[in-house]
Amino acid sequence: MGILTRLWSYLSDGPFQLPRREYSHFHKIVIPTTRGTTEIDHLIVSRFGVFVVELKDYSGWILGSAADPFWTAVYFKRKYRFQNPLHQNFGHLKAVEELLRVDPRALHGLVVFRGSFRFKTPVPSGVLLHRYRAWVAAHQDVMLDAMTVARSVATLDTHGKRGWLAGWTHARSVRARYASDTVCPKCGGALHVRTARRGSNTGSQFLGCTNYPKCKFTKPVG
Repeated sequence: MGILTRLWSYLSDGPFQLPRREYSHFHKIVIPTTRGTTEIDHLIVSRFGVFVVELKDYSGWILGSAADPFWTAVYFKRKYRFQNPLHQNFGHLKAVEELLRVDPRALHGLVVFRGSFRFKTPVPSGVLLHRYRAWVAAHQDVMLDAMTVARSVATLDTHGKRGWLAGWTHARSVRARYASDTVCPKCGGALHVRTARRGSNTGSQFLGCTNYPKCKFTKPVG
């Protein structure tokens, strides 16, 4: 899928096409957390709930399951490991819940893969390929009243930051937090070496938070 094709797919399917009277859309918004900041690709607020969408753009083969701490992308015989995006987006959901103080049942999380990729393992629940506007629109149960929606939008307008500088500052703080191999950057717990017992990464080692399952932070060893 070429750049222009992907751009057209993004513009024709993304939240920009949802009716503005029903949905307030925040793109690449950086919000505060108790541990610093987190950046969310698409945050959509409506009376049908708050939608937290993590986008991934990869080429090649993708291997991973919901339980794996890391997934693998294989591109021209080269392997790249990356954090399980479902775990990553769970952190985003908790940050939104903390900031907006809404019922967690009103939060909807989704990971969307785009690009020239192919899953070589079953696509996990909570992951969609390429398109997701219909997924958002399909949620029609009213979860939030008008006052809560307005308050949530106002909170994001006040405390959320957008733009190049916000993204750069967030990325810099993330690098500093995640440099530690002993302290969890999400909850402050201790990081210990663990061994994956299931999934495509069985037998591989990683650093996991001692506050698991409350905190699902993981990172590669070394």
